[in-house]
Amino acid sequence: MTAVPYKFGYLNAAGDESPFHYENCWAVEKTTGPSRLVIAPSGRYVELLTRLTTVMPEPFGLLYVLLVPRAGGENGRYQSPAPINSAELEEFLWQYQELIERDARHHLWIMSVDNSCLLVYDNHDVIYAYGPLAEFEDILRSNGLTQCEAVSFPAPHTHRYNVEFDQQARDIMKHWEWIRFPLQESDDR
Repeated sequence: MTAVPYKFGYLNAAGDESPFHYENCWAVEKTTGPSRLVIAPSGRYVELLTRLTTVMPEPFGLLYVLLVPRAGGENGRYQSPAPINSAELEEFLWQYQELIERDARHHLWIMSVDNSCLLVYDNHDVIYAYGPLAEFEDILRSNGLTQCEAVSFPAPHTHRYNVEFDQQARDIMKHWEWIRFPLQESDDR
């Protein structure tokens, strides 16, 4: 039996690695700017992202932050070449769902072009949400998530770059004529 590939794991006391699953919760987190939500679902990330975008104004910009280019290409921030609508965004998310949800070589940013809202799905399997927090919270509650004090990552933890998704990683780089920018220090490899 082949193990199901996963994105984010933890090491137990014996040093054995296992997939890590959050407790289907979210927390409000203070930042140097506005507060944000740290969302830690136990799964179904693409489905939740599409639901969260329903309260964000269109059109959207998309930023694919490639940290580990194990399938070729080079690391960097890849911006969609033009704003996209919700149908185009959903098509993209569902087409690359397996790669997005089960491989840690990247982060994915979805932002309203008017800069009012931002979702960042990072390689620690959490979603950071900026913008209409009360509306985001309503969506989270209606999807079975509960509020918690804080979301924390297991320590030590692992990031998985799975060979099963190398072809999808190559395909995502051909999806658009992305505009490439260098990684920034905040991209946390």
